[in-house]
Amino acid sequence: MTVTSANPVAEQGSYYVLKCFDPPHFYKARVEYRDDDAFRFWNSGEPLENHPALPMRVPVATDRQTVMAEFWDATPALMTKRLLDALTAAGVNNLEVFPAVLIDSSGAETTNHVAFNLVGLIAAADLNATRFAPGTERRMIDSDIDHLVVDPSKTGGALMFRLAEAVNVILVHEKVKTAIEAAGIDTMTFMLPEDGAF
Repeated sequence: MTVTSANPVAEQGSYYVLKCFDPPHFYKARVEYRDDDAFRFWNSGEPLENHPALPMRVPVATDRQTVMAEFWDATPALMTKRLLDALTAAGVNNLEVFPAVLIDSSGAETTNHVAFNLVGLIAAADLNATRFAPGTERRMIDSDIDHLVVDPSKTGGALMFRLAEAVNVILVHEKVKTAIEAAGIDTMTFMLPEDGAF
């Protein structure tokens, strides 16, 4: 299944960095997928040119101290179906979504997750207020950022996108945050951009 890759638009509002941290006393299981295409990039913000074989079979290293996560920004990026439903309900429609089978260390298989590619790369940093880490010369793709300030005038009101200055940063509009929380999902963290280093 592929959700259309148009860039959705929201009214003005705050943006948050979307994260899924280890829960108390446990660790997120580790994704051990090896992509069969060295030129398939899951964090470029671009549509995938060559889709993987479906359903994707994704090995995940588990033990007694690990849990399956709500969300991994890994290779491939993964999220639960309930998180996808919440994003869709919020109006996010720039995700390429692929059915996935997660295989834990015991060999057990689950189909509660999907692989996804977030289409949309926006240079949204306020370059006058954002502080880059000392020695960081690059200002695009893989910048190290100590203090991120988002310029809403650059986002076009997008609901969810990767930051062009640092593609490991996924930003969501407050409308998306509200929808995820309203769905009863309490496993995600919404960081104010200025409160973290990325």
